[in-house]
Amino acid sequence: MARALFLSIPFLLSSSTCFAAAHTQTLQERCANTAVDDLVVIRASPQGHEKLSACPPGVDSDCIYSLTVGQTYSAGMPDLNADGHPDQLVKHFGSNYGDVDVVHYLGFVQCGDGTAINVLEGQFKDVIAPVVITEPWPDLTAMRGCAASGHQEDPPQRIKLSFNPESYRYEEDPKLDPASVCTSSP
Repeated sequence: MARALFLSIPFLLSSSTCFAAAHTQTLQERCANTAVDDLVVIRASPQGHEKLSACPPGVDSDCIYSLTVGQTYSAGMPDLNADGHPDQLVKHFGSNYGDVDVVHYLGFVQCGDGTAINVLEGQFKDVIAPVVITEPWPDLTAMRGCAASGHQEDPPQRIKLSFNPESYRYEEDPKLDPASVCTSSP
């Protein structure tokens, strides 16, 4: 019986390596595997005012986040992946929810070739990154307000955004229903 146990230990050890964690992509691998239509080039408005466009390469006018629409602005330039190059948080004012404007936030990380990929998207009042980022992909804080008419005074909801290396996106932790921020019904 002892012999059978001895033989099963190497089998268990060798089979456990099959359950090793999946390889998470580096930024360069993720950029290389992203379809060209999903890459963006971020351009600042020559007039300033922190207006931006975030459109696929070679597209300037037929893009929802273009300068011609004029509703897309910089919300900060934290170095989300801690590579020494500023990335871009973007707020887009082109959406509304009933009578209440909702800000569409996006986060883009530079690929190093003039393009960037989207790593954050959601409906928030604000997204706050740490002032100093020393480790890649820090948790972010988002604030969400009630999007129902007559509830502008409801306190905002504080949301933790954590980076998921498998989806290569910041995700709510835990995922909350946007209606959960409203403290009372209209």
